[in-house]
Order: sequence, then structure tokens, then C-alpha cells
Amino acid sequence: MSPVIERQRSWTKQDIEDLIIELLADEEGEDPDDLRRQLVDKGATMPVDSLAMLDILVEFRKRTGLTIPKRKLRRRTMRSVKAFAEFAAKEAS
Repeated sequence: MSPVIERQRSWTKQDIEDLIIELLADEEGEDPDDLRRQLVDKGATMPVDSLAMLDILVEFRKRTGLTIPKRKLRRRTMRSVKAFAEFAAKEAS
């Protein structure tokens, strides 16, 4: 498990993208930079398995302090790094 990062009052889409990639890389035992390259090669939105996103959701909440109710999550939101980052940044504001 990665160290808890300092909680921020305002999370940007880029901050959230970076954290998601770090969490996914930790989960998969990969280097974050390598994982980012692999995801970008799959498409500009960095598509991911929605179940992988659910796997990191608890840690994401712990690390950011952002509470995103599961009832607000949609399939399209959980299918890519960029879609989730955009959704989470909007929910955080």
C-alpha cells in the first residue's frame, strides 16, 4: 500500500488522473509510467476495466478525502481514467 498523500482541498482532473494511475499500478504491480503509456496506447481516454476501478475506489477515497457515493457512479464513468477523473473533479468542487 502506498503512503497516504497530503489531503488537498481542491483536486484537479490531472491530480486525480495521476492518483488513479498510481493506484492501478500498485494494484497490478506495475510501474505507473509504464501503465500510463499502456493506457494511452489503448486510447486518449485511457480505458480501463470498470472492476479495476472499483477495486481502487476505497483507497482513492482514503487518499483524497473525497466521498463519491457509489449510487452516483455510472458505467461510463468507471470505464476510463479520464472519465473518472472528470467526474470526481466535478463531484469534489
